[in-house]
Amino acid sequence: MKNIEFSEENLAKLYDNLRQNDKNELSFYVNNKKDFIKICIESKKDAYFLADDLGNPIAIGGAKKINKKTAQLWLLSTIHFEKHKFHLMKLIYSKIKKFKRKYDKLFNNIYFENFESIIWLKKCGFKIIDTNDKRFKLFYFNKEEN
Repeated sequence: MKNIEFSEENLAKLYDNLRQNDKNELSFYVNNKKDFIKICIESKKDAYFLADDLGNPIAIGGAKKINKKTAQLWLLSTIHFEKHKFHLMKLIYSKIKKFKRKYDKLFNNIYFENFESIIWLKKCGFKIIDTNDKRFKLFYFNKEEN
């Protein structure tokens, strides 16, 4: 795995190959590829973009700062995620640890059928709760509770 540039071309490739659960989550925030690319480029300060050894985009994630103590954690991955799962999870876990040190509170919504991610987020110390919106669950981390 390696970091790659937040170029429109790389972001478009990632968007075109997103896992279905990630497409479902993303539809909550953007309506099209153009909006997705714009948001990713605007968010790249506190984000990472990972590719396989051939440079094919595999996952993108980060923390969108809400205020000095709170950030919205996010991650999207492609259909090729499973092939690189071990290395990706290791890298992403190290990024989450960094965000936990930087912010007191982290949160986001996760698509209710994204079972593997829900299990993994719990292992990373996040709490998962149901929301009024039956399509999503809320995951969060609060330093004061840990």
